[in-house]
Amino acid sequence: MPGPPQTNLEYSVKANYLVRFAAFVEWPRRAFATDQSPVVLCIVGRDPFSGALDRAAQARTAYGRPLAVRRPGTAEAATACHIVYVGHGGGGVVPNGDRPVLLVTDAAVSAQRGMVHFVISDERVRFHIDLQAASRSGLSISSRLLNLALSVRGG
Repeated sequence: MPGPPQTNLEYSVKANYLVRFAAFVEWPRRAFATDQSPVVLCIVGRDPFSGALDRAAQARTAYGRPLAVRRPGTAEAATACHIVYVGHGGGGVVPNGDRPVLLVTDAAVSAQRGMVHFVISDERVRFHIDLQAASRSGLSISSRLLNLALSVRGG
């Protein structure tokens, strides 16, 4: 059953951000099995997107790689993810910290922050970035994305 219109719009915007993050984050070469491997966006926990993430990712690419959306049910299955959005109840499915994974959290779900943390500010979807955590994971975030953030920790 669809949520209120504002919630649908909010998650549609978040879905578009998640897809765009793929083009502004660089993963180390070892993060991909081959040069044709997709950038895998994963939703762990409850999926609030009502298909919006699948639609946003359809036929899109990042660094010449197709985008794929998955919903892994275990931490082991989540090891194939490059971007992980943590929904309600997804904390136990997050892959361990030795993989180059962009962890995206949401103030609508939890105050605990990932490398990117969605918030609503002035009735708009915005985000904070923890650049230190991303760097520790082997990720490089474009200055163009950093400039859009409400705040950048470690930058």
